[in-house]
Amino acid sequence: MKNRSSLAWPALVVLAAVVGFSASALASSDDKGARPNSRITVSGTATVSTRPDEAVVDLGVRSEAAEGATAMKANATKMSAVLEALAEAGVDRQGIETTRVSLERRRVDRRTDRERMVFVAQNSIQVTIIDLDAAGSVIDAAVRAGADAVRNIRFQVSNPTEVRRQALQQAVHTARAKADAMAAAAGARVTDVVSITEQGDGVPEVGYDRRLAFPSAIVTPIVPTRDIETRIAVSVVWQLAG
Repeated sequence: MKNRSSLAWPALVVLAAVVGFSASALASSDDKGARPNSRITVSGTATVSTRPDEAVVDLGVRSEAAEGATAMKANATKMSAVLEALAEAGVDRQGIETTRVSLERRRVDRRTDRERMVFVAQNSIQVTIIDLDAAGSVIDAAVRAGADAVRNIRFQVSNPTEVRRQALQQAVHTARAKADAMAAAAGARVTDVVSITEQGDGVPEVGYDRRLAFPSAIVTPIVPTRDIETRIAVSVVWQLAG
């Protein structure tokens, strides 16, 4: 039995060597016949212009008093009146956000016989006006109610997500058209998408800074001077076939 077993081992080794050689040769043959993995990377950009339909403006009230508590109380009274006026003008409370509340001690009328220390209280809010045609009237109503600062009016679109979606689609379509043209010139064709990467976007704002105080008979003109442009850039990697 031992002699028969010892004779079988060399045969198994030879058989394994033959099988291994055949598999290696087959793999080598497949590798030689395989087409290299070909890809193309193309960028695409798109810009969607949209008319703004909302305005965002910063409003504020300022109060002075010899005591801090008195200044804060007077300031709260002013801001409450402004908020009430905004509500009467049709502004939703969801569109109002407090951006600053401060109390500072300052020296006023320096180097005069009226020089003294006072407390200055300030309260600022950011207001989103969804009716762009009423923006001027809303600002005027706030000023009449006691707002003494109007700053940083900006225009925006109410549905920026939809605008971005349109820009992304157009950017990818642009990239595909470029990829098809390049592949055709090289005698290939575009097949599957390997990856898509968004490279960036921007939404410029239209705005100005100034303080306003108008008589009630005058409506502040608010006119957006241009469309808002949303720019999207993408980079797409495509698979190529011969």
